[in-house]
Amino acid sequence: MPYAGRAADVERTETPERNDRMSERVPRRGVLMATLFAAQVCGSTGHSIGLAVGSIMAAAITGTNTWSGLPIAVGALGTALASWPLARLMAALGRRPGLALGYGIAVVGTALGMAGIVAGSFLLLLLGMALFGVANTSNLLARYAAADVSPGPQRGRAMGLIVWGSTGGSIIGPNLMGPALSVAALVGLSPVASAFLVSLAGYGLAAILVQLFLRPDPLTVARQLERRDSDPAPSRARRAPALLVGDPRVRLAFGTLMVSQLVMIATTSTSPVYLHDHGHAVHVIGFAVSIHLAGMYVASPLSGWLSDRFGRVPAIGLGAALLVLAVAIAGLAPGSAGGVVMLGLFLNGIGWNLAFVAGSALLTDALAPAERATVQGLADLVMGLMGALGSAAGGVILGAWGFGVLNAVGAALVLAPLAAAWLTGHHRAARLAGGDVAA
Repeated sequence: MPYAGRAADVERTETPERNDRMSERVPRRGVLMATLFAAQVCGSTGHSIGLAVGSIMAAAITGTNTWSGLPIAVGALGTALASWPLARLMAALGRRPGLALGYGIAVVGTALGMAGIVAGSFLLLLLGMALFGVANTSNLLARYAAADVSPGPQRGRAMGLIVWGSTGGSIIGPNLMGPALSVAALVGLSPVASAFLVSLAGYGLAAILVQLFLRPDPLTVARQLERRDSDPAPSRARRAPALLVGDPRVRLAFGTLMVSQLVMIATTSTSPVYLHDHGHAVHVIGFAVSIHLAGMYVASPLSGWLSDRFGRVPAIGLGAALLVLAVAIAGLAPGSAGGVVMLGLFLNGIGWNLAFVAGSALLTDALAPAERATVQGLADLVMGLMGALGSAAGGVILGAWGFGVLNAVGAALVLAPLAAAWLTGHHRAARLAGGDVAA
């Protein structure tokens, strides 16, 4: 098969000494990784605090809770729709201009959102939130920039580290509300709009960090690494779409990112309603959401290490297995057993994280540097749309058939990539045993 590529699990044959030598070949890798991590923390700080009060802002303007979820939904749509154009820009100009532009657009969106609150304009707030969501596009695409500056055996850990930065932002953001309220009072801004000051500072700082310190551009580094790679490898030219689709690693990576996002969003976005309907207090529901978010991001370094140490496909399989276990626990537990449902939500987040990190690493492994930005952007676009579909479909299934059926459907969907991961690993092992190292 053209461009079959090296085995995705080749990293297991690498030695620590060789890994160190490969890292030394990357110019300013420490500075690049530190810049990406710091920008991720700043960007997620701005994003998390804005989302936390988005519904409050909507209710304050409209005077009703009916449209309280719309700003967050519009922000998520902005995140998804910006993935493709930003990735195309990165393919043409590099990661740095694309990431900086994403954060810069979010600064404009934040300002528009603040203006909407001051003017009492719900439409202006929604327009601002659409641009506000583009910051999360940069946050998501940053993991691929980390992979660009990392040798193959270290890509999983590099991606996991950047995703883990979102945890820091989620912790820092709420703790800045006190200072934001003080600054808002000084400039005559309403308390409701004060959260946007945190977003404004976070996004602005992220854009500045990327523009000043993300040099050389990660895509330039990726091309240099490709040219210096002394291992035998086939041509790394840009392939036609048909050849890309024919690569089993690309198909498995896309399927993993799509299904894991669809199932995770569908089964967890409806859990607060399910818990509320079974009499759990608001603080219990809030804790359940926090537990799930912790599982989604805290495990990122471990997911990266597992992906590098044991291979992308086994890590995907483990993530899918955990997702199946998670939805089984949450779906079979009675609604009154809040602690058991929370356990399922926590495992749901960890399973998604494993699939997300390993699937992203596998996609990067499968692509030449000339292909990466565009295809990765398309993957994030489809993943975002799957999240939106999951949120809508989850509510419909919950209302029509209940939480147990919803989780059963999720388990059935996850079994497809789980079987694909097993078959891919089995096929590769058979080919390797037969002496075909390009499996």
